[in-house]
Amino acid sequence: MKTHSSFFFTGATILTLFGLLSGHWLMLPLAFLMAFCGMVAADREQLADMDIHTAAMLLVLPSQQPLLPLDHFHGNELLFYQAGSPVYRILQANGASWELVGEYGKVEDVSGCIRVYPGYLYRRQAR
Repeated sequence: MKTHSSFFFTGATILTLFGLLSGHWLMLPLAFLMAFCGMVAADREQLADMDIHTAAMLLVLPSQQPLLPLDHFHGNELLFYQAGSPVYRILQANGASWELVGEYGKVEDVSGCIRVYPGYLYRRQAR
């Protein structure tokens, strides 16, 4: 049986109030432990409720390429916005240029590509 996070948060609140009002200060560490367990349970609940596409953007599986932040690149030729982030046709960083291939999961050949937030693949351009 899985315990819901609200159980831990309610228990931690009650223990904290009881410990403060009665002067039993040794109950406070137990209340903090319960609150921590509640945070862990809430995190697992949020991951379970997460949309599969959102989880794919935020969580890297061992078989996936890492999701690089757009901050390290200078973009040229803005195409559109996806998930509030711009998607450029060309990205430049450290003297190298990268050209948009397509969205991760919709492109067959991903060899030599990098994956940039929000999940698009870029292939290095030959000079």
